[in-house]
Amino acid sequence: MNSDLFMLKDSFSNSELSEIDVSSQKVKIVNVICPICKSSKELKISKSIINQTGLTTVSIPKDLVCKHHFQVFIDKQFKVRGYQKVDLDLALNKNKEANIDNFNKSNDDLFENLILEGNYLEYKTKKVKNIHMNSEPEKIVSNEEKVMTLKEIYEEFWEFIDENNPEFKEFIIKDKKRRQGLKSRN
Repeated sequence: MNSDLFMLKDSFSNSELSEIDVSSQKVKIVNVICPICKSSKELKISKSIINQTGLTTVSIPKDLVCKHHFQVFIDKQFKVRGYQKVDLDLALNKNKEANIDNFNKSNDDLFENLILEGNYLEYKTKKVKNIHMNSEPEKIVSNEEKVMTLKEIYEEFWEFIDENNPEFKEFIIKDKKRRQGLKSRN
């Protein structure tokens, strides 16, 4: 492990760790501290997820606690055993659908969209249209495969088609590019 791993003491106060009942699912509140900027936030974590392993790694995405993406290691007793910075965060190139500067929600509103089921954790965001976004309707992309004709296949891949190929013989005979290529080789 690299030097970006930050270990914490085993002693925690009652304010850092408490148990609550949300929607009849047992969760614990764990105080998470960013290893980079030291910002902290209490997060609700499902007991069913943590109880399945000795040490659980939880990825904390950007803007959940602070502007940094990091990982927290939590043991079966819901004690934070350490933190680790994320060296590289690969993200999909998505259109920005929300104006983050104007986005101000309470923690309760954010947790309403959190789905905790066994070892599955997902956050469903609501699409908020940015007023600066283009108002063009979305294009529907069909998953149907385009059927290419023999001529289209030949024109696309003529360099890779063998001179004696019977399927494309008609196109090979008429092809000026191929004829000139053969003359220059001789």
